[in-house]
Amino acid sequence: MSLSELAVKYALRLGASEAHSVESEGEVIRVEVERDTISSVSYGRSSSLSLAVITGNRIGFASLKNPTEESIKLLAERGYGLAKALKPNPYWKGLPKPKPYPHVEGLYDRKTSELGVEEAVELMKTAVSIVKDRDSRVSVVNGTLSVSSSNRTIANSEGIYCEERFTTMYCGLLTVAKEGGEVGSFAYEDHSSRRMDLDIENLAIKAAEKALASLRPKTLKSFKGTVIFDPDVSRMLFSALSAAYNGLNIWRGISPLKGRLGEKIATEQLTIVDDGVRPWGLASSKADGEGSPRRTTVVIEDGILKAFINNTFTARLLDMEETGNAAGLLDVAPSNTVVKPGDYDVEEMVCETDVGLYVGRLSGHIRFEDGLISGTAKQAFLIKNGERRYPVMECMISGNLYDILKNITGLSREVKVKWSTIVPTVMVENVSIIGGGKP
Repeated sequence: MSLSELAVKYALRLGASEAHSVESEGEVIRVEVERDTISSVSYGRSSSLSLAVITGNRIGFASLKNPTEESIKLLAERGYGLAKALKPNPYWKGLPKPKPYPHVEGLYDRKTSELGVEEAVELMKTAVSIVKDRDSRVSVVNGTLSVSSSNRTIANSEGIYCEERFTTMYCGLLTVAKEGGEVGSFAYEDHSSRRMDLDIENLAIKAAEKALASLRPKTLKSFKGTVIFDPDVSRMLFSALSAAYNGLNIWRGISPLKGRLGEKIATEQLTIVDDGVRPWGLASSKADGEGSPRRTTVVIEDGILKAFINNTFTARLLDMEETGNAAGLLDVAPSNTVVKPGDYDVEEMVCETDVGLYVGRLSGHIRFEDGLISGTAKQAFLIKNGERRYPVMECMISGNLYDILKNITGLSREVKVKWSTIVPTVMVENVSIIGGGKP
């Protein structure tokens, strides 16, 4: 019997009406770079167990590190004591019941799990060397390589039981170019995956070239027009949007999408799928955080809002179907957010733009509650007469997320994996750019 099952058993023995437990263990290798030099190398192993003890409608949460059979007995007692002391949750309707789990390809990669510390260090040394060899004006401000493998077990008193193992790897480089006392905009390039498919040479070259391209920026006159958002920026747009179709936020009444199912909220070019069973997806799994099966949910189809994402708790509150999006018993989160690609090549977008801006990074925030976008465009380039002319100094982007969804005029064929968001380059009209000079 697993420790998760034992924790549930102990909680019920104490008098709990329901119990839910998640046991996690894993190891991670992490290599950090600062100023072209390996700054830290670490290896760590950890294990933890969390337990929700429910008595009536009272829910007590407790957790511990390095669980043992003896320590989880004390954990169950603590959780039970907390539950008895808390006020009832009048909205609680019970734990989910078992359902068949899907087969999901690519959650674990043996080669990734077997990567050693020395190999990880050599990869980052190689990355720095390639950046420096590409052009002496470029340096790596900081960089990270993280490789992990983990196991997760979920059990509850309704009979749910699921064991899974995962691997993940991530590599990111922040670079900058300097010339004649002038400093360009910071550039960023990264790669994330379930498997060890990292092309370190390609990543390092792109990071260097992005930094070089931002040298000698010019000021930009304010205008309202076409903006082409790189996947690093479109990821931010669609991540913010995912909070708006989150069932918990719908129930709380803080999302402007409440009551709008079946309505057109975006251009007909836009289709978004929450795909929890995507092969090799970084947010894919057989089970979500409450032990319900993952699935694929079409959220927006041809611009029409089709669904919200839910766990069992919010699905019951909204009288909807749970979608396998539990981050926990009371929390909801997206899995893999997949934006359907379009028909454009990125350079075709540029060629069709008379005057516009290509934005590689955005530093700022996007509020899903009202759609307000306020941020500084970085790694941005003026487009004029269908050509990228030159990099521009940092300028402000002002607008509204929900207006942008309606003003999308093009999506690229190529998509990029930005952790659990899979997005194309996005072309948008009528975006306000606030600069301080003449183009």
